[in-house]
Amino acid sequence: MPAARSRRDLPVLGWKEHVQLPEWGLQLRAKLDTGARSSALHVAELEEIGEHEHDDARLPVVKFDVVLGRRDAPEHHRIEAPVVGHKVVKDTGARAERRPVVRTRIVCGPLDTIGDITLTDRTGMIFRMLLGRLTLEHQCLVDPAHGYVVTGPGAGATP
Repeated sequence: MPAARSRRDLPVLGWKEHVQLPEWGLQLRAKLDTGARSSALHVAELEEIGEHEHDDARLPVVKFDVVLGRRDAPEHHRIEAPVVGHKVVKDTGARAERRPVVRTRIVCGPLDTIGDITLTDRTGMIFRMLLGRLTLEHQCLVDPAHGYVVTGPGAGATP
């Protein structure tokens, strides 16, 4: 993790921005949610397809669908990733859910970091991805009054 920077030196991002997950070839809109501790990605068809060694433990490798685009023209992106752990997260209804955690590069304007992302079903949520505090801390400030501060509203990402 990069050294902590002075708040004066941190870039300001909006409460919503376009995000790239370049290792997976994805670009989507995300909510920068300082009320959420972890980052989360909406996935479908999550399945374990194997195992790998991580920190002296055997953990699964998972395959999942990230569905982007409009409801009438969905774009399915099939992703495979090693799980680096599991996290118990309270969903929007305050129900505890055990989620797999994967790690990938996250790019949002000047933010370029390797982050942990929990995989879950976010059906019914406006944003398919949340960037939580652990991804954002020491990297940027969030302006809750404005969206698309660094990526622009028409940056080409799908919802």
